[in-house]
Amino acid sequence: MKNRKKPRTIQIGHRAYHWAYYYDDMDFINYPYSYYLLIPKYNPRLKVRIYFRKYEPAMNLAVYPNEGIPCSYQGRQVVLNLCRPYYARQVIEYVFSYCFPDTTQGEISIKDGEAILEQLGYSDFYR
Repeated sequence: MKNRKKPRTIQIGHRAYHWAYYYDDMDFINYPYSYYLLIPKYNPRLKVRIYFRKYEPAMNLAVYPNEGIPCSYQGRQVVLNLCRPYYARQVIEYVFSYCFPDTTQGEISIKDGEAILEQLGYSDFYR
């Protein structure tokens, strides 16, 4: 994978979370394919993977790109870049507020990450 291997940390309220965005452009079976790995610091036994299929970034460099995927957000055109902490914060807040309780443990896979993005107000993903 051509991105950071070590998860980053983000503080949301009084809680901290480890997060990383992974994209493998050489996985031709699942292409396009990318996912978030989220691990709450207060519950390290919980690992959440959120998979995306419509979102296909330009991740050909080992650094975060400046651009992302054009889409609509609450009726206006924006560029969505899941590598950015701003978007990670939105997804983390949604997942840990609405998807399952704080005491959950184990590995959880959310196969339809686009549904979460749509709940947040993103739609019309373009390639």
